[in-house]
Amino acid sequence: MKTRAINPGEIDEGLDRHNLTQIHKRFLAINDNRLQRLRSALNDRQRLIFDALPLLFHTNHPMMPGFVSRDTPSRLSNYKIDKAEIALGRQIARSFTANIELEHQEEIYGIYVMGSVGTIAQSEKSDLDIWLCFKPGLSRKAIENLNEKCTRISTWAMRTRLEVHFFLMDNEAFKRGKLSALNEESSGSAQRLLLLDEFYRTAIYIGGRKPLWWFVPPSQEKDYSNYSQTLLQKRFLRAESVIDFGGLANIPDGEFVGAGIWQLYKAIESPYKSALKLLLLEAYAHQHPNIEPLSLAFKSRVYEGELNIDELDSYMMIYRGIENYLSSSGASKRLELARRCFYFKVNKPLSKPPRGREKSWQRKLLERLAEDWLWQDSHIELLDKRAQWKAPRVADERALLVTELNHSYRFIQQFAVKTGATRAISADELMILGRKLQAAFEQKPGKVEWINPGISSDLSEAAISLSEYYDKTSKQHGWTAFAKEAGTSLQGEGEAIKSSNSFVELILWLYFNGVIDSNTFFELQNAPSISEFNLHKLLISLHQWMPLPLAALSHESFKQASEPTNVMLLLNVGSSPTPHLDEQGIQRLSNNADALRYSGFEENLVAAVDIVIRNSWNEVSTRRFEGPQAMIHCLKEYLQLCMPGSHQSPPELTVECVGSQHAATITTRVNNWFKEILQCYYGGLFPANTRYIFEMAGEYISLQFKGPRLRVKIHSSSEQLVDFLGASQPSISPIMIDSRALSRHPLRVITHTISAGAGGRSWSGAIHVFYQRFDLGMEAYVIDEFGSVIHRQFQRSKFTPLRPLHRFLRAVVSRQTRLHKDMLYDFGIFPIHFYELSQVGSQFQVEAKRVSSELNEEGKFEVKAVAQTSVDDQIVFDFYCDDQAFSGTHFGKQIYRVVGQHILKLREGQSAYPLYITDLDLSQCTKLLSENHRLTTAHYLRIKHQLESRLNHAIGLLKHH
Repeated sequence: MKTRAINPGEIDEGLDRHNLTQIHKRFLAINDNRLQRLRSALNDRQRLIFDALPLLFHTNHPMMPGFVSRDTPSRLSNYKIDKAEIALGRQIARSFTANIELEHQEEIYGIYVMGSVGTIAQSEKSDLDIWLCFKPGLSRKAIENLNEKCTRISTWAMRTRLEVHFFLMDNEAFKRGKLSALNEESSGSAQRLLLLDEFYRTAIYIGGRKPLWWFVPPSQEKDYSNYSQTLLQKRFLRAESVIDFGGLANIPDGEFVGAGIWQLYKAIESPYKSALKLLLLEAYAHQHPNIEPLSLAFKSRVYEGELNIDELDSYMMIYRGIENYLSSSGASKRLELARRCFYFKVNKPLSKPPRGREKSWQRKLLERLAEDWLWQDSHIELLDKRAQWKAPRVADERALLVTELNHSYRFIQQFAVKTGATRAISADELMILGRKLQAAFEQKPGKVEWINPGISSDLSEAAISLSEYYDKTSKQHGWTAFAKEAGTSLQGEGEAIKSSNSFVELILWLYFNGVIDSNTFFELQNAPSISEFNLHKLLISLHQWMPLPLAALSHESFKQASEPTNVMLLLNVGSSPTPHLDEQGIQRLSNNADALRYSGFEENLVAAVDIVIRNSWNEVSTRRFEGPQAMIHCLKEYLQLCMPGSHQSPPELTVECVGSQHAATITTRVNNWFKEILQCYYGGLFPANTRYIFEMAGEYISLQFKGPRLRVKIHSSSEQLVDFLGASQPSISPIMIDSRALSRHPLRVITHTISAGAGGRSWSGAIHVFYQRFDLGMEAYVIDEFGSVIHRQFQRSKFTPLRPLHRFLRAVVSRQTRLHKDMLYDFGIFPIHFYELSQVGSQFQVEAKRVSSELNEEGKFEVKAVAQTSVDDQIVFDFYCDDQAFSGTHFGKQIYRVVGQHILKLREGQSAYPLYITDLDLSQCTKLLSENHRLTTAHYLRIKHQLESRLNHAIGLLKHH
């Protein structure tokens, strides 16, 4: 229904006062209709509170709710107390009297309620957002008193379950861009004009001054300031009858981007409501640069004579604006989602009978809309059961919502770049928003999806059937969960909820999304690898590790990149380490309780590991490892989560063995194993490149970080391990041995002896030599300044090999310290420590010894080798013995025979005892021998051993000739 259109005329030609009066009456009529609709949704007590708001702020009566002091700002503009108002006041406080000092200035300019109240979207749960406008220029103390009065009135209203929020407004400050009356820094960043747009189209006038904006024709919006000033200056309107918040000619581009970011934040938990507002922003932005806000469309329709209150409903106008935009662009799927969002926002279930005798105006209007949309009764019934939607339907709906939110996110980014609005928004805010959206909605392998962002109120199922299957295409086993009605047979039919290749991932998904709870009944079908005991144990472990619901995260959590915070290892879920014995019903028992090399067969009892990771953004992911190397792969995955030396603590670890065989033994061993490794790499005593040694399934395994990568080496014997430990290290690399490893090997006592002083720091600034005497000779382990282990065996002879070894090491140290001053620590001394090993039973003991570097008289001559580089980059050696030089270039391959002949001549009786090189110069070949162009003692010892072997072989051949 329409009446005649009104054009108040151009100011220069003289305004039509009659038309201004008609405009005033139209806005008041619309306001009265909205006010009536608002009040009709309140109960009697709530209505009393609402009606009393003008009286409460007009007066300061000690017995009335909200009273702070008589100095609190009061007197509402254009408000007069009559008998009805006094009667209303006495319903609240019997002693109420209206003692108003007439000379007291009006300090409250207006009271307005805005938002969804009075619209099709108002519900019993709708709160009241009230703008309380005060006289500009009030003191801070007066504003604080007024704010306290608002707080007390809100508390009083809550007793009737009426939620009221007051916003103190200084209209002059608002026009300058400041939104908060109490925060001096609150300006510029908020969406002031978009807020004003919402205010002008939704606000219901309660008392005080009317908005000046009503009286400025839509055609004059771009000249709002001049036009409104003329209205006042030429006395078409009394200044004390209106309040001015400003015009809406141009909304800055940055406000659309800022509002979009804010709505995307809110969409993570309330997607339907935010999706509507995001679509409205998109519709606005699509009009850029000639944007007509809905408030101007509303005012235009009032001026054009529109009297249909339903068509002027602010939420109906939001929907119509979105509908026009999406229809024009052919986005039918997005339009259907927008209709569902609108339907859920209105929250009037059309498939259910009305609550009262008559249908509400909101229901009648919604029925007309549903009819226009061609919605079937079955579709409406489905929507009305949203609170009971279960996982499959919720997952489908979430996918649509995520698609819509991702579209909005991309649109905002593109709009910001296109308009240059990126300058008006914080790069950090965009980053944080992206992280929040990623945490909530990103899909990636192993991540457990959160499918219910406020879609359904209860996803729990009374009964769940879990069934194992084999996929011939992928040649993988998998699991499917089926939902069943309580009390029905679980065999056969059922709605598939979720499938996964991982049983743990499936159970995590069901648990994390609330599909299963403590009352859910489970049935295992075609599931030979999982027992009810295993399932029950798994569910208990999950609940203890991650109780639901998770606490909400703060905004601060997303200012940093996500970090793993909690990890749980689930061992042997659906796998047995001894399947061949399980089939016979046999369980192997052993005194050896090391689960990583159990019994005399040294079996690894960990057949499978599921690692579950939760990070600082509350993302949960899982990955499964199977087979003999499952534990090693899992260890690598865990250690890569947090680099040693990064000053970041490793995630808290929980270990649970879900399998039924040897569960306690396995859990204890794996838990302790991880603790020792964490102590090694994160305890602060050992550097990140420490080599950690453990045994598993009869093999020796070493760990070492090379930069950010963890290197894992498997050695089939202790001899292979020792050979590997002899590799030169670019920096100090201590060795730490697992408490259950190498219990009968001297390496255990060697590493413990070196580390006993100060952990990894004890490995620097010294060379350690450990030796053990045997009837047939001697065995020695030399640990150089960087931790390399050089192992040598010496045949028995009349001369000890320790003196020439000590002399050689002193020569190497002397040469190295001249090249590398950083090797000298304490007073310029570089110590060489000797220890003698002895074996008592299966255990080794160690005793510090003093060994001279002076040679025996019989073998007093020295043998020195000097490395040279040939023209083809090959290393050749020159030898010096008893002041005699032997050129490797000259003698070629015969160099060792020639040197051997000379040595035999020097020895009495041509004795064939072993020869030891006492000095070695490799300085000319550094680049060929070391990647980092720095030699270590290990380089010297290895080449010394090679040269001695060749010379002694030559001497042996010469002796037998």
